[in-house]
Amino acid sequence: MDLVPGLKQLEGTLSLTADRITIIKSKLEDLLFRAQKISAAAKNNMKDNDTMYGYDLQNFRRDLRTFGMDISGLSGLLAGMERIAVYDAAAGKFATGVMRGASRVSNSMKTLHDMSLLAHQHIRQNDQKILAWYIAQEIEEMMQKCAGLPAIANKIVLACSTEKPASPPPA
Repeated sequence: MDLVPGLKQLEGTLSLTADRITIIKSKLEDLLFRAQKISAAAKNNMKDNDTMYGYDLQNFRRDLRTFGMDISGLSGLLAGMERIAVYDAAAGKFATGVMRGASRVSNSMKTLHDMSLLAHQHIRQNDQKILAWYIAQEIEEMMQKCAGLPAIANKIVLACSTEKPASPPPA
């Protein structure tokens, strides 16, 4: 694969991944809000009317596991692009776009992890609390996979933007 088209494709992939993380974050935010509502109802000795919460939590975990499979390939894509990266003035701006995308994915995963821990703290039922703990662990695993993405993207930026010095003439 050529460098510039590969960087364009990688930038798009990272952007789509960051958008999917935002969608997952919004679903988790809904689950967090519902958990807070259920917790407040239990605290005030009121009846809980959300009978679908456990089912929705299980569906969220299933969707999260599917997304985890997709996100596990990002570091391989970046590493492959790093191997073929050479100095190219035209590729520099696309490499910085890849860097921004990798940082966005990494930061979004950290935020998602924090929110998953918060959701786990608010859940009161034992079986749902265990399920929420598994969700938090899976998100933490994905976050750790994404933590190195900005470093690899930085290596791509350096390779694309720095020209190799010419070899000195023989003496």
